Amino acid sequence: MPVASRPRKRRNKPLRLLQFTDLHLTGDEEGRVKGMATLASFERCLEHARRHHYPVDAILLTGDLVQDDARAYLRLAELLSREEVPVHCLAGNHDLPVEMEGLLSREPFALSPVVQSAHWSIVQVDSSVDGAAHGELSAESLAFLDDTLGRFADRHALVALHHQPVPIGSAWLDAIGLRDDAGLFEVLGRHPNVRVLLWGHVHQAFEGMRDGILLLSTPSTCFQFVPGRDDFAIDGRPPGYRWLHLYPDGAIDSRVVWLPEDEWP
Repeated sequence: MPVASRPRKRRNKPLRLLQFTDLHLTGDEEGRVKGMATLASFERCLEHARRHHYPVDAILLTGDLVQDDARAYLRLAELLSREEVPVHCLAGNHDLPVEMEGLLSREPFALSPVVQSAHWSIVQVDSSVDGAAHGELSAESLAFLDDTLGRFADRHALVALHHQPVPIGSAWLDAIGLRDDAGLFEVLGRHPNVRVLLWGHVHQAFEGMRDGILLLSTPSTCFQFVPGRDDFAIDGRPPGYRWLHLYPDGAIDSRVVWLPEDEWP
């Protein structure tokens, strides 16, 4: 189902974003995860986006940038070295946060959790838990989110994290989603400026609404999981990514892009 909450004609220029998630890059250029050559699949997603959806204002990488291998951050840095817009990074359960911060500490990468534009705030919260597949938000993270949304109450807000904060109808994935999601929605409920909640982790597209907030997940740039399955299963769908246009009045356009069959490894 497409997301389209604005009229077709609008004079005001949007904030244009691309979201790539769950890259699962390895230190080996030919490395495969679940049979997928993850470096090649991300390269093809990136090139497709460059051809069809540039220019953009920023890129969001929402976790599992690597598959438990710090060397892969160097490959990511090389791939994105010619980007002229900031690349904002979140950690996922397969990331190594200390190594990620050290190896992605130069442009175009931006590891600040808050991104500001004239009309929007993008607030990134780290839901990763050391050594665990599920996600959690600490009391400190929730307090940070609450404070940031309050300080920028005059701007619309997009909140991004790695783990899904709502059930998606797949038992094995929901068991490793965000725990204590009630704490997150309690904070969000205090801030009517929140328009979008965005995540990765589930390797599939999801769209929904809760308390007036648009809920979006995005497919992986490599392999996908079969939606609605209670047990683990790899889907046959291609790699994908998402574009988002955020308008000054709070309206949102967004679509998932699936790579054409002849463009994925």
